[in-house]
Amino acid sequence: MDWGSIDAMRASLTGGAFDWRVWLLPLALPVILFLVLLEWWHFRRKDIYDWRDTLASLPLGAGYALSEAVLLSLFMNEVFLFVYAHRLTTISMSLWSFLLLYLIVDLCFYAFHRAAHRIRFLWCIHAVHHSSEHYNFSVAVRQSPLYAFAGSYFFFLPPIWLGFEVEWVLCALSINLLYQLTQHTQWIGHLPPWIDWWLMTPQHHKIHHASNPRYIDRNYAGTFVVWDRLFGTFIAEAPEDPPRFGLVKPLRSFNPLTLMLHEWGALAANVARPGPWWQRLRHLWSPPEWERATSATDASTRLHNQANGEKLA
Repeated sequence: MDWGSIDAMRASLTGGAFDWRVWLLPLALPVILFLVLLEWWHFRRKDIYDWRDTLASLPLGAGYALSEAVLLSLFMNEVFLFVYAHRLTTISMSLWSFLLLYLIVDLCFYAFHRAAHRIRFLWCIHAVHHSSEHYNFSVAVRQSPLYAFAGSYFFFLPPIWLGFEVEWVLCALSINLLYQLTQHTQWIGHLPPWIDWWLMTPQHHKIHHASNPRYIDRNYAGTFVVWDRLFGTFIAEAPEDPPRFGLVKPLRSFNPLTLMLHEWGALAANVARPGPWWQRLRHLWSPPEWERATSATDASTRLHNQANGEKLA
Protein backbone atom coordinates (compact mmCIF):
# COMPACT_ATOMS: atom_id res chain seq x y z
CA MET A 1 0.00 0.00 0.00
CA ASP A 2 1.44 3.39 -1.00
CA TRP A 3 0.86 5.29 2.25
CA GLY A 4 2.75 8.27 0.84
CA SER A 5 0.03 8.79 -1.76
CA ILE A 6 -2.62 8.39 0.96
CA ASP A 7 -0.94 11.12 3.04
CA ALA A 8 -0.70 13.41 0.01
CA MET A 9 -4.36 12.80 -0.69
CA ARG A 10 -5.26 13.59 2.94
CA ALA A 11 -3.36 16.88 2.69
CA SER A 12 -5.26 17.94 -0.44
CA LEU A 13 -8.63 16.96 1.06
CA THR A 14 -8.09 18.77 4.35
CA GLY A 15 -6.77 21.99 2.85
CA GLY A 16 -3.09 21.34 3.53
CA ALA A 17 -2.44 21.55 -0.20
CA PHE A 18 -4.68 23.32 -2.68
CA ASP A 19 -6.24 20.97 -5.23
CA TRP A 20 -8.69 22.43 -7.74
CA ARG A 21 -10.45 19.05 -8.07
CA VAL A 22 -11.55 19.22 -4.44
CA TRP A 23 -12.52 22.90 -4.52
CA LEU A 24 -14.19 23.00 -7.93
CA LEU A 25 -17.71 23.53 -6.56
CA PRO A 26 -16.85 26.47 -4.26
CA LEU A 27 -14.75 28.03 -7.03
CA ALA A 28 -17.82 28.00 -9.28
CA LEU A 29 -19.90 30.10 -6.85
CA PRO A 30 -19.40 33.39 -8.77
CA VAL A 31 -20.59 31.68 -11.96
CA ILE A 32 -23.68 30.36 -10.17
CA LEU A 33 -24.57 33.81 -8.83
CA PHE A 34 -24.00 35.34 -12.27
CA LEU A 35 -26.40 32.83 -13.85
CA VAL A 36 -29.05 33.62 -11.22
CA LEU A 37 -28.79 37.35 -11.98
CA LEU A 38 -28.69 36.80 -15.74
CA GLU A 39 -31.81 34.64 -15.66
CA TRP A 40 -33.60 37.17 -13.44
CA TRP A 41 -32.78 39.94 -15.93
CA HIS A 42 -34.12 37.86 -18.79
CA PHE A 43 -37.40 37.04 -16.99
CA ARG A 44 -37.70 40.24 -14.94
CA ARG A 45 -41.13 41.07 -16.41
CA LYS A 46 -42.52 37.58 -15.83
CA ASP A 47 -43.40 35.61 -12.70
CA ILE A 48 -40.53 33.13 -13.03
CA TYR A 49 -38.95 34.71 -9.94
CA ASP A 50 -40.33 35.69 -6.56
CA TRP A 51 -37.51 37.38 -4.69
CA ARG A 52 -38.93 36.21 -1.35
CA ASP A 53 -38.55 32.67 -2.64
CA THR A 54 -35.04 33.29 -3.94
CA LEU A 55 -33.91 34.98 -0.72
CA ALA A 56 -35.18 31.94 1.21
CA SER A 57 -33.07 29.66 -1.00
CA LEU A 58 -29.77 31.51 -0.54
CA PRO A 59 -29.24 30.95 3.23
CA LEU A 60 -30.25 27.33 2.80
CA GLY A 61 -27.62 26.93 0.08
CA ALA A 62 -24.99 28.67 2.21
CA GLY A 63 -25.80 26.46 5.20
CA TYR A 64 -25.65 23.38 2.99
CA ALA A 65 -22.21 24.32 1.64
CA LEU A 66 -20.84 25.04 5.12
CA SER A 67 -22.17 21.85 6.71
CA GLU A 68 -20.87 19.75 3.82
CA ALA A 69 -17.40 21.31 4.13
CA VAL A 70 -17.34 20.63 7.88
CA LEU A 71 -18.51 17.04 7.42
CA LEU A 72 -15.89 16.35 4.76
CA SER A 73 -13.10 17.81 6.88
CA LEU A 74 -14.05 16.07 10.13
CA PHE A 75 -15.33 12.71 8.99
CA MET A 76 -15.99 11.77 5.39
CA ASN A 77 -12.48 12.42 4.10
CA GLU A 78 -11.15 9.73 6.43
CA VAL A 79 -13.89 7.35 5.27
CA PHE A 80 -12.93 8.04 1.65
CA LEU A 81 -9.26 7.41 2.40
CA PHE A 82 -10.03 4.21 4.30
CA VAL A 83 -12.01 2.86 1.35
CA TYR A 84 -9.28 3.93 -1.09
CA ALA A 85 -6.64 2.20 1.03
CA HIS A 86 -8.64 -1.04 0.56
CA ARG A 87 -9.42 -0.52 -3.14
CA LEU A 88 -9.61 -3.38 -5.61
CA THR A 89 -7.04 -1.86 -7.95
CA THR A 90 -5.47 1.47 -8.91
CA ILE A 91 -6.98 3.23 -11.93
CA SER A 92 -4.78 5.86 -13.54
CA MET A 93 -6.53 8.89 -14.92
CA SER A 94 -6.92 9.48 -18.64
CA LEU A 95 -9.69 10.90 -20.79
CA TRP A 96 -11.35 7.50 -21.14
CA SER A 97 -11.00 6.53 -17.48
CA PHE A 98 -12.46 9.90 -16.44
CA LEU A 99 -15.44 9.34 -18.76
CA LEU A 100 -15.91 5.92 -17.16
CA LEU A 101 -15.64 7.50 -13.70
CA TYR A 102 -18.21 10.15 -14.61
CA LEU A 103 -20.60 7.48 -15.83
CA ILE A 104 -20.23 5.55 -12.55
CA VAL A 105 -20.66 8.70 -10.44
CA ASP A 106 -23.81 9.59 -12.39
CA LEU A 107 -25.24 6.12 -11.75
CA CYS A 108 -24.41 6.54 -8.04
CA PHE A 109 -26.23 9.87 -8.09
CA TYR A 110 -29.28 8.22 -9.66
CA ALA A 111 -29.29 5.65 -6.83
CA PHE A 112 -28.95 8.35 -4.18
CA HIS A 113 -31.60 10.59 -5.75
CA ARG A 114 -34.09 7.76 -6.06
CA ALA A 115 -33.44 6.74 -2.45
CA ALA A 116 -33.96 10.36 -1.35
CA HIS A 117 -37.50 10.17 -2.74
CA ARG A 118 -38.40 6.70 -1.51
CA ILE A 119 -36.88 6.61 2.01
CA ARG A 120 -38.70 8.90 4.42
CA PHE A 121 -35.82 10.25 6.49
CA LEU A 122 -33.92 11.09 3.29
CA TRP A 123 -37.04 12.71 1.85
CA CYS A 124 -37.24 14.90 4.98
CA ILE A 125 -33.97 16.44 3.80
CA HIS A 126 -34.54 16.38 0.06
CA ALA A 127 -38.05 17.89 0.33
CA VAL A 128 -36.39 21.27 0.94
CA HIS A 129 -35.17 21.26 -2.66
CA HIS A 130 -38.70 20.58 -3.90
CA SER A 131 -40.45 23.15 -1.73
CA SER A 132 -40.24 26.06 -4.19
CA GLU A 133 -43.28 26.74 -6.37
CA HIS A 134 -40.99 28.37 -8.91
CA TYR A 135 -38.44 26.85 -11.26
CA ASN A 136 -35.25 28.81 -11.86
CA PHE A 137 -31.52 28.72 -11.21
CA SER A 138 -31.95 29.83 -7.58
CA VAL A 139 -33.97 26.65 -6.85
CA ALA A 140 -30.83 24.62 -7.58
CA VAL A 141 -29.10 26.07 -4.51
CA ARG A 142 -32.11 25.41 -2.23
CA GLN A 143 -30.60 22.49 -0.33
CA SER A 144 -30.93 21.43 3.29
CA PRO A 145 -27.95 22.01 5.62
CA LEU A 146 -28.95 18.68 7.18
CA TYR A 147 -27.76 16.82 4.09
CA ALA A 148 -24.40 16.44 5.82
CA PHE A 149 -26.01 14.07 8.31
CA ALA A 150 -27.96 11.98 5.79
CA GLY A 151 -25.08 9.78 4.64
CA SER A 152 -25.39 10.88 1.01
CA TYR A 153 -21.63 10.59 0.43
CA PHE A 154 -21.77 6.86 1.19
CA PHE A 155 -23.54 6.43 -2.16
CA PHE A 156 -20.34 7.57 -3.89
CA LEU A 157 -17.95 5.11 -2.27
CA PRO A 158 -18.12 2.47 -5.06
CA PRO A 159 -15.83 4.29 -7.56
CA ILE A 160 -13.29 4.90 -4.76
CA TRP A 161 -13.40 1.22 -3.83
CA LEU A 162 -12.90 0.30 -7.49
CA GLY A 163 -9.67 2.32 -7.54
CA PHE A 164 -10.37 5.91 -8.61
CA GLU A 165 -8.58 8.58 -6.59
CA VAL A 166 -10.77 10.43 -4.10
CA GLU A 167 -9.96 13.82 -5.64
CA TRP A 168 -11.09 12.67 -9.08
CA VAL A 169 -14.31 11.22 -7.66
CA LEU A 170 -15.07 14.53 -5.93
CA CYS A 171 -14.20 16.35 -9.15
CA ALA A 172 -16.60 14.20 -11.20
CA LEU A 173 -19.33 14.70 -8.57
CA SER A 174 -18.77 18.47 -8.61
CA ILE A 175 -19.08 18.60 -12.40
CA ASN A 176 -22.23 16.50 -12.16
CA LEU A 177 -23.78 18.89 -9.62
CA LEU A 178 -22.74 21.95 -11.63
CA TYR A 179 -24.37 20.49 -14.71
CA GLN A 180 -27.54 19.97 -12.70
CA LEU A 181 -27.61 23.72 -12.00
CA THR A 182 -28.22 24.30 -15.71
CA GLN A 183 -31.32 22.08 -15.58
CA HIS A 184 -33.19 24.35 -13.17
CA THR A 185 -34.45 26.88 -15.67
CA GLN A 186 -37.37 27.54 -17.99
CA TRP A 187 -35.09 29.51 -20.28
CA ILE A 188 -34.31 26.35 -22.27
CA GLY A 189 -37.11 24.35 -23.84
CA HIS A 190 -36.98 21.21 -25.95
CA LEU A 191 -33.59 20.34 -27.38
CA PRO A 192 -33.05 18.21 -30.49
CA PRO A 193 -34.35 14.63 -30.03
CA TRP A 194 -30.87 13.11 -30.23
CA ILE A 195 -29.92 15.18 -27.15
CA ASP A 196 -33.21 14.79 -25.29
CA TRP A 197 -33.04 11.01 -25.59
CA TRP A 198 -29.85 10.49 -23.57
CA LEU A 199 -29.17 13.71 -21.65
CA MET A 200 -31.06 15.11 -18.66
CA THR A 201 -32.26 18.48 -19.92
CA PRO A 202 -34.25 21.32 -18.29
CA GLN A 203 -37.33 20.01 -20.10
CA HIS A 204 -36.92 16.60 -18.45
CA HIS A 205 -35.89 17.87 -15.04
CA LYS A 206 -38.73 20.35 -14.64
CA ILE A 207 -41.03 17.31 -14.69
CA HIS A 208 -39.12 16.00 -11.68
CA HIS A 209 -40.04 19.17 -9.75
CA ALA A 210 -43.74 18.91 -10.57
CA SER A 211 -46.34 17.89 -7.99
CA ASN A 212 -48.81 16.53 -10.56
CA PRO A 213 -49.55 12.88 -9.64
CA ARG A 214 -48.29 11.51 -12.98
CA TYR A 215 -44.91 13.25 -12.59
CA ILE A 216 -44.04 12.39 -8.98
CA ASP A 217 -40.89 10.28 -8.52
CA ARG A 218 -39.81 10.47 -12.15
CA ASN A 219 -36.68 11.62 -14.00
CA TYR A 220 -34.10 11.14 -11.24
CA ALA A 221 -30.88 11.20 -13.27
CA GLY A 222 -28.18 13.81 -12.85
CA THR A 223 -26.61 13.92 -16.31
CA PHE A 224 -27.73 10.90 -18.34
CA VAL A 225 -31.49 10.38 -18.56
CA VAL A 226 -30.78 6.94 -20.00
CA TRP A 227 -30.73 5.69 -16.38
CA ASP A 228 -34.39 6.66 -16.05
CA ARG A 229 -35.19 5.02 -19.37
CA LEU A 230 -33.32 1.88 -18.31
CA PHE A 231 -34.92 1.61 -14.85
CA GLY A 232 -38.43 2.64 -15.85
CA THR A 233 -38.60 6.03 -14.13
CA PHE A 234 -38.63 8.28 -17.20
CA ILE A 235 -41.67 10.27 -18.24
CA ALA A 236 -42.10 13.02 -20.80
CA GLU A 237 -44.29 16.05 -20.27
CA ALA A 238 -47.94 15.57 -21.24
CA PRO A 239 -49.14 18.71 -23.08
CA GLU A 240 -52.56 18.43 -21.43
CA ASP A 241 -51.00 18.36 -17.93
CA PRO A 242 -48.50 21.23 -17.49
CA PRO A 243 -46.27 20.85 -14.42
CA ARG A 244 -47.21 22.51 -11.14
CA PHE A 245 -44.00 23.13 -9.21
CA GLY A 246 -43.60 22.50 -5.50
CA LEU A 247 -44.82 19.98 -2.95
CA VAL A 248 -48.16 18.18 -3.05
CA LYS A 249 -49.15 20.24 -0.02
CA PRO A 250 -47.57 23.69 -0.57
CA LEU A 251 -45.90 25.28 2.45
CA ARG A 252 -46.67 28.92 1.59
CA SER A 253 -43.61 29.93 3.62
CA PHE A 254 -40.40 31.79 2.88
CA ASN A 255 -38.87 31.06 6.29
CA PRO A 256 -35.68 28.98 5.80
CA LEU A 257 -36.18 27.20 9.14
CA THR A 258 -39.73 26.23 8.21
CA LEU A 259 -38.54 24.98 4.83
CA MET A 260 -35.75 22.95 6.47
CA LEU A 261 -37.75 21.42 9.33
CA HIS A 262 -41.38 21.08 8.16
CA GLU A 263 -41.08 17.51 6.91
CA TRP A 264 -39.23 16.45 10.05
CA GLY A 265 -42.21 17.74 12.03
CA ALA A 266 -44.57 15.67 9.89
CA LEU A 267 -42.37 12.60 10.39
CA ALA A 268 -42.29 13.14 14.16
CA ALA A 269 -46.09 13.44 14.23
CA ASN A 270 -46.39 10.14 12.35
CA VAL A 271 -44.01 8.34 14.70
CA ALA A 272 -45.80 9.79 17.75
CA ARG A 273 -49.13 8.23 16.80
CA PRO A 274 -50.06 5.33 19.11
CA GLY A 275 -49.00 1.86 18.03
CA PRO A 276 -46.21 -0.73 18.30
CA TRP A 277 -42.74 0.80 18.10
CA TRP A 278 -41.69 -1.44 15.22
CA GLN A 279 -44.56 0.03 13.22
CA ARG A 280 -43.78 3.57 14.32
CA LEU A 281 -40.14 3.25 13.29
CA ARG A 282 -41.15 2.00 9.84
CA HIS A 283 -41.92 5.63 9.00
CA LEU A 284 -38.16 6.29 8.96
CA TRP A 285 -37.37 4.03 6.03
CA SER A 286 -40.74 3.51 4.34
CA PRO A 287 -41.78 5.61 1.33
CA PRO A 288 -43.03 9.11 2.21
CA GLU A 289 -46.65 8.27 1.33
CA TRP A 290 -46.74 5.20 3.59
CA GLU A 291 -49.06 5.45 6.58
CA ARG A 292 -50.08 3.13 9.37
CA ALA A 293 -53.73 2.16 9.08
CA THR A 294 -55.58 2.36 12.39
CA SER A 295 -59.05 1.81 10.95
CA ALA A 296 -60.78 0.75 7.77
CA THR A 297 -61.08 4.43 6.83
CA ASP A 298 -57.34 5.02 7.31
CA ALA A 299 -56.54 1.92 5.25
CA SER A 300 -58.75 3.16 2.42
CA THR A 301 -57.07 6.58 2.51
CA ARG A 302 -53.59 5.02 2.52
CA LEU A 303 -54.33 2.85 -0.51
CA HIS A 304 -55.77 5.87 -2.32
CA ASN A 305 -52.64 7.93 -1.62
CA GLN A 306 -50.33 5.15 -2.73
CA ALA A 307 -52.32 4.63 -5.93
CA ASN A 308 -51.92 8.32 -6.75
CA GLY A 309 -48.27 8.45 -5.78
CA GLU A 310 -48.85 11.23 -3.27
CA LYS A 311 -46.27 12.27 -0.73
CA LEU A 312 -46.63 13.81 2.65
CA ALA A 313 -45.49 17.40 2.84
